[in-house]
Formats: sequence, structure tokens, C-alpha cells
Amino acid sequence: MDIQAYILPTPSDIAAAFVDHHETILAELQVTLREFAIGFGLTLVSGYLLSLVMFEWKVMEITFFPYVIVIRSIPIVTLLPIFIVWFGFGMNTVITVSYLISFFPMVVNTLSGFQETDEQLVEMLESFSANRWQVYKNIYLYSSLPTVFAGIKISVILAFTGAIVGEFLIGNQGIGTLILEYNNGFGTTAAMFAAVFTVSISSLACFGAVVALERFVIDWV
Repeated sequence: MDIQAYILPTPSDIAAAFVDHHETILAELQVTLREFAIGFGLTLVSGYLLSLVMFEWKVMEITFFPYVIVIRSIPIVTLLPIFIVWFGFGMNTVITVSYLISFFPMVVNTLSGFQETDEQLVEMLESFSANRWQVYKNIYLYSSLPTVFAGIKISVILAFTGAIVGEFLIGNQGIGTLILEYNNGFGTTAAMFAAVFTVSISSLACFGAVVALERFVIDWV
């Protein structure tokens, strides 16, 4: 069956389109990567610290964990009008979407990692008069790493996806916005596919970087 190029371009057409539009595609990708990096960075820091606080003080878990569940249960799209009022159109709102989409698995996995630590090891170290910081540094930090990295691997994909989704909906720059422009343009289907493949490769590269970091850290400790 003969499929028209404007419906499904050939690989050679997509490659040629990338060559022709690579400067624009890569420039917009840099914007998306910056939004992703900020959103993902916020997820890592706040997710880990909140999990640690909730683990150390049960009352904090009782207080905050239900809110984490509630935020996760609300479709982020329904909150966009509020984000637009607060942050306006553009990068700040996209970062917020990326952050909120990726926040939940980071918190849940990190908290689970702390809770699944062998308490006998903790009791043994405390029997040698170790303070709470020493217990965390020598036991909780290391024993929770596999579970923490499981959360990071989920969050990195979600944060990247959140950045693209945010650009689709309310972005004024970035590769997600560029894909929409190509989709609405005439004769730019191949360029749209080139941008989509660039997004896919970039997302896989981010995930691969986390996997490589996990292997390095686990082997090092």
C-alpha cells in the first residue's frame, strides 16, 4: 500500500528533515532539557528530603503523606488554569508540571527504602552509642539506595514527559511546542517525526544516564 509522505514519511525523509531543521530542533530541545533539569532536580531534592522527614517523624508522615496521595490523584491537566494564574504561560508552568508529575514515585520509593531497612543493623549500631546521623549515614543511606534509584528511574522519565506535555498545553517554546508547530504546518510532517525521534532519544539518554549512575554508586558503596 502506498502511504503518502504527509501521513508517514520514510526514514530517509525523516533523516533529511532532521539535517535541514537540526539547528531549530536542537535549540528547542535545549529549552526542554533546561525545564526538565529544573523540574527533575526539584523532584530529587524535595522528594528525598520529604521522605526522610516523614520517616524520622511519624507525625510528619501522617500529616503530609495524605497530601502527596491527593496531589497524585488529581490529573495535572485540571490544575493548569491555577498554574497559569500563578505562574503565567511558559517555562515556570512547564517546570511545575514536570515537577508534580515526577514527584510522587520519588517520595514513595525513597520512603519505602528507609522503611525496609533491616532494623537489626540499626539496633546493632545504636548499641555502640551511634547517634541518629551516624545511623543514617552508615545504614539507611546505603541500604535504601536500590529503592531510591528505582524511584529516580521512574521519575526521570515522568519529568521529561511532563516537560513535553507542559509545552504541548501551555508552552511558548521548547521542542514540544515545535512539534505542534510542525504538526500544524504544511509539508513539515517529516520534520515533526524528526523532532519526535529526537525527544525519544533524549529521554532514553536521560534514563541511561541514571542507570549508569546507579551502577557506579552501587558498586562504589
